[in-house]
Order: sequence, then structure tokens, then C-alpha cells
Amino acid sequence: MKKRFFILFLCLASIFLVACGKSKSTSSTQSRQLPQIEGFSYYGDIPQAPKRVASMSASYTGYLLQLGLTIVAATSYDKDNPILEKELIQAKQVMPTDLEALAATKPDLIIAGSTEENLEQLATIAPVIAVEYGKHDYLQVLTDFGKVFKKEKEAKNWLDAWQDKVQASKAKLEQALGSDKTFTVMGLTEKEIYLFGNNWGRGGEIIYQALGFQAPKKVQDEVFPKGYLSISKEVLPDYVGDYAIVATDKKTTTSSLYESDIWQSLPAVQNKRVLNVQAEAFYFNDPKALDYQLKILEDALLATTK
Repeated sequence: MKKRFFILFLCLASIFLVACGKSKSTSSTQSRQLPQIEGFSYYGDIPQAPKRVASMSASYTGYLLQLGLTIVAATSYDKDNPILEKELIQAKQVMPTDLEALAATKPDLIIAGSTEENLEQLATIAPVIAVEYGKHDYLQVLTDFGKVFKKEKEAKNWLDAWQDKVQASKAKLEQALGSDKTFTVMGLTEKEIYLFGNNWGRGGEIIYQALGFQAPKKVQDEVFPKGYLSISKEVLPDYVGDYAIVATDKKTTTSSLYESDIWQSLPAVQNKRVLNVQAEAFYFNDPKALDYQLKILEDALLATTK
């Protein structure tokens, strides 16, 4: 009888220990319920309040800073961005392929683009959130990050303030310019011409979505669906509207386009309605970029009416 009782005791003890082991494993890998967001993929145990974030996709650095997160590593695009210069002064410049340098920054969370090829390797350094670009619009992304980090209130506060700024700016510009002017958003290198749509940075989100200005029909038909389009200068007149916003980076000191008869013949050029902007500050569409770009564009557009 005693022998049977002892065997039963051992079996119950074994079951209890296995159950405890499973419970401990589950709690360590799923310490909190992460929001299921389309376009967001999680690798590892994502902290709710990370202290040392490595932003390995420049598209999202401004969102993270807006929510008050500390960035310890950022890409060259971020370090070259004059909008983020002061906030990233302590961050190390690291590219996502340099795993050793990234590990040396001791991040507790890594943010990366979903197309990054070494996501699993990044996840050996720290938990990773991989974000698919364009899955949600540029404003919704802030709400998405707010859900992940339990900062929904901070996200909403900025979005509410942004809508107020946009409405005020729109009223000023419509009064000064009218509402029927067409805009073309461009990017120039020394040898290439790019056109950008309403969701590919360079101020397109502000001009077309926030302020509601229209693009020439060919831009709407050929550029908007793809996001951007490379063209030759010979066809440029077919795409340039009443105003042109031209983004050039600091490496592009000259462009042969400016000296061409085609460029000089454009009504936007002749009417002094070309706005030159710094590409490094206009690449992206995060909250930090949007606040800066709206102010720059509003002032420049109002100046064309004086």
C-alpha cells in the first residue's frame, strides 16, 4: 500500500513540475499581449518601455522620437537629417548589416523594415519589430507605434495638433494661391530626374493629402500608383504643374537641367514658382519631418505671392 502511494506521489510531482516548467517558458516568451497590427511583425520578447532603441529603418525614426523613445543607433540617413540632428547627437551611426557595431550599442529593441534581409540575425542581438512600408498611411503609423508602446495618448495629441496646423495652413494658402493650382514634387541628382507621388515623402503627403492640392493628370496617372517615376528632361513639360517642389541632396551641387532650354521654358520656372528644398529633410513623412516640412512649404509658397 505504501509502495503504491509513493508511486502515485512521484507521478503527481512530475506532472506538477512539468506544468510549472511550461508556465515559466510561456511567461518568458509572451510577457505581454502585443497588438496585432497589419504590417507589423515581432521577433522576440518586445519590451513595452524600451530604454535603448536601434532604429535601423530611417522611415520610422521620427515616429519613435515623437513618442519619446531613446535612440542609441541610427542609420546614415538619420544622422544626415538636419531635423533630427540634435536629438540623435548621442546615437551611433550604424547600418543594419554591421551586426558587430549594432550589438556594441546594446539595444533592447531594434526597429527595422520588413524587407531587411537579416531580420533573424538582428533578432539575436535584441527583439525586433519589422514594419512593412506603406501598409498603413503615414499618420496611422504613429497610432500603430503608440499601440505597441502603450503611448496612444501621446500619438493622439500629436495627430490632433497636426490637424489644427494643417487646417490653418490650408486656409492661408488657399486664400493666397487659390485652390486650383497644380503641383509637381520632384527630386534631382546631377544626372537624373525623379517625380514623386502622394505617399513617397519629399513633401508629397503635405501637398497632395494634407493641403489637398492637385497634381497634373500625367502625374496622377503614372506617378501616384507607383510612388515615384524616373523621367527624361525631354518629357518634363508634360508633368510639371503650376508649382514645382524640387528636392536635392547635399551631394548634388549642380544639375544640367537648370541650364537647359526645356527647364527655362516651364511656366513654373518663368513665374518663379519653383521651391527648392533640402532632400535630407524631405525624404520622410514621420511627425518630425511633417512639422518641419509644413512650415518650410507654407513660408515658401506664401513668398511666391509677394
